[in-house]
Amino acid sequence: MYYQEHGLPSAKPVVVLHGGPGGGLQRSVLDLFGPKWRVILYDQRGRGRSTPSATESLAHNTTWDLVADLERLRTHLGLDSWTIFGGSWGATLALAYASKHAGRVDAMVLRGVFLAEPWEDRWVYSKEGAARLFPEAWRTFSRGLTGRRLRATYGRLLRNRRTRKAAAAAWWKWEETLSFVKSKPDRTPILNQETIALLENHYFSHHCWIRPGQLLRAARRFRFPVHIVQGRYDLMCPVASAIALAEAIPHAKLTITEVGHATIESAAELKAAVAAI
Repeated sequence: MYYQEHGLPSAKPVVVLHGGPGGGLQRSVLDLFGPKWRVILYDQRGRGRSTPSATESLAHNTTWDLVADLERLRTHLGLDSWTIFGGSWGATLALAYASKHAGRVDAMVLRGVFLAEPWEDRWVYSKEGAARLFPEAWRTFSRGLTGRRLRATYGRLLRNRRTRKAAAAAWWKWEETLSFVKSKPDRTPILNQETIALLENHYFSHHCWIRPGQLLRAARRFRFPVHIVQGRYDLMCPVASAIALAEAIPHAKLTITEVGHATIESAAELKAAVAAI
């Protein structure tokens, strides 16, 4: 497992959980934290400099493997507890980790909440959800398929080295369509697109190994501070999930911004949430 530490060893520890699955650590997130924080960045299993790469093997790569990895990292660093910062898939992993190790969590800041609920899957990967907002992009991405058939077809294409590049580009293009309120030039390297597509297809084909309602039921037991920042126009992770989570955690603070899914669009509110802790 590859990780980095930024800040003084005596500062308050916070671990940043990247999105995806497969997004990889991004140093730009350091701008959200001041000198009072010891920021821990790491590449989740199968991503970045952690080995093996998802393009080499997807064996033993599940949500609960990632939870175990995170707990190993905390122990390795000699920390009794830490704050968790996670966005999108990182928010899912944060909730899954806290469902098993709530006593090790000081506080939590979440962005773009994804609960791994069946309706969220249908929203992104069926013709009845976000496809109605972008019918042209959906037609190009879906190839006339939906749901399980769509993921199975892409899974087959992504596992074949000869078809992986084109399939990953199509997968990433659909995700990018839903990620920004205003489109921007895509500078994501091809290898990153392949890793993200492989891991997302792998996880979503298995419902992320999370049962319906599982994360919300666990969240009702949380007693540590929770700050949620959610874009009203987030089309990857609709606002309904953040509201459901806030209702499950009555003491949580929910801030809804008039933006989309990308971290940069909610930077000011995320900084405020971090400062509040």
